[in-house]
Amino acid sequence: YGSYIRGENKKVWVNESDGVTALLGEVWPGETVFPDFTNPDCTSWWVEECKLFYNVVPYDGIWIDMNEVSSFIKGSKNGCAQNDLNYPPFTPSILDKLMFSKTLCMDAVQKWGKHYDVHSLYGYSMAISTQKVIEALFPGKRSFLISRSTFVGSGKHTGHWLGDNAATWDHLKWAIPGMLDFNLFGIPYIGADICGFFDNTTEELCRRWMQVGAFYPFSRNHN
Repeated sequence: YGSYIRGENKKVWVNESDGVTALLGEVWPGETVFPDFTNPDCTSWWVEECKLFYNVVPYDGIWIDMNEVSSFIKGSKNGCAQNDLNYPPFTPSILDKLMFSKTLCMDAVQKWGKHYDVHSLYGYSMAISTQKVIEALFPGKRSFLISRSTFVGSGKHTGHWLGDNAATWDHLKWAIPGMLDFNLFGIPYIGADICGFFDNTTEELCRRWMQVGAFYPFSRNHN
């Protein structure tokens, strides 16, 4: 796989706690490494890979996803060490009561520091790197970039949608304060999946959602 081989040669992955061995997780394709977008070498690699893909399939914008960062396993294929980063003295009430559930080990190493300290910046750093792709491919033009994971300040680089919602009246209602919140966070280009992402919608629900969704800054039916 060319993208992996070129990335491996440039050592652009998030590493295990030793700072050398690429951390292995699992996402849709199966066994997966994770680009460390806090590493300038990774940004350069990402720009070139997106250019290569554009030469095969021309596109007008980029939608980046699963960048919380998400993994289908806990931490790493090799497991996570027993230490205060992976098992801190106080763990909030989160999934499985584990800091690394469905994500990376907290002692994984990135250019900006331990994953424990920069976990919430993964999507932010990916958006910065992807904006450089947009600038390289479409110089002087306005393009399209949305990210599922964002942080305060991400609005300078990307838009956002509220994630995987459901086809329910409650989720239609909750999307409105959700989008207003993101305006407070400095991310004005914001939307929700119109008609809901999960479950089957109904004609009335989808019609009403399309009506209110016409006023979303980012308006997309994704049912």
